[in-house]
Amino acid sequence: MIIISIMFLSFPRRVRPGAVVAAALLLSAGCAADPGGPAEERTEAVVDAAAHQATAVEPALTVTDPRGTEVSLDAPPESVVCLVALCDDILLELGLRPAATSNPQILAHEGFLGEEADEVPVVPGGFGNEDVEAITRLEPDLVIGLAGSHEGLAPALGTSTTVWLTDSRSWQDSVDYLRAAAALTGRGEQQAAAEQRFYDALADAQATAAEEGLAELKPLVLYGSDGSFQVDSRGSIVGGLLDQVFDYDWADRGTGGHQAGGSDYSMEEILAGDPDLIFLESFTFSPDDAPLSEQFADDPVWNRIEAVREDRVYEVDLAPWATGRGTRSLGIVLGDAVDLARR
Repeated sequence: MIIISIMFLSFPRRVRPGAVVAAALLLSAGCAADPGGPAEERTEAVVDAAAHQATAVEPALTVTDPRGTEVSLDAPPESVVCLVALCDDILLELGLRPAATSNPQILAHEGFLGEEADEVPVVPGGFGNEDVEAITRLEPDLVIGLAGSHEGLAPALGTSTTVWLTDSRSWQDSVDYLRAAAALTGRGEQQAAAEQRFYDALADAQATAAEEGLAELKPLVLYGSDGSFQVDSRGSIVGGLLDQVFDYDWADRGTGGHQAGGSDYSMEEILAGDPDLIFLESFTFSPDDAPLSEQFADDPVWNRIEAVREDRVYEVDLAPWATGRGTRSLGIVLGDAVDLARR
């Protein structure tokens, strides 16, 4: 048996110089538990994406993921149930489809399955409280969930299948989860192609930003619901990725509940930080819910932010930006961010 340990990428680092209402996000949005504790200031590696050459992983029935979790199977999985959108993202990157999903929104995105998403069964029950019996009836070889949300399901499911709880905290983690899943499924060729597509997208974004004078722009990703909000810091998956292309100068305070790197910032602090453009992730749960741009419309501090005055505030698609977390989603985020920055 071959054992593959998926390791973190390591590159030279750059350092840039460098509260309030927490986002009230429902579990159905696919939010990970806050790892807790104060966050140290993090900096992101500056990757020369144009020089990256992806290599295919070797098949293995035992892998160690980026968080040190060992996953072992008796045979490559043929039926995988996805309880976290990272799983759906990975499977499609590997040329597979989930046997069932808790995240039909990500599959319905045009960059994923689009109209064909209806062909994938949806697991009944709310996020983190999925119907165990329904999953068991599918007889999956592997169930992939989210650490901090699906521990309660693991004991019941573990008697009939293998449960893998992922915990991606950076875009590098997302690449490594893709590689780990490729090893388990014997899909190294597809993984190398998908990984290369992601790095090519990053290289294109970096080149465009450098050529068009976008690299010094300071964007902000702000997410929330019902007027409550938080910031994706550069210690988050999306914030860290955007820091590869722009001047994403929002320090990680480790106070977020949506995912690692989410941080509390007051509207006054955002005003002082003076973002050049703002990407809004509005968690709305009914057709009557207003997006954040409308919820903030009467806030006097919000209306003093230059990006707001200059109409450089953009509502973005939650599926790839907030819940996807995999390389396909992150490629979409890069394309969206550069396109909007050029306006």
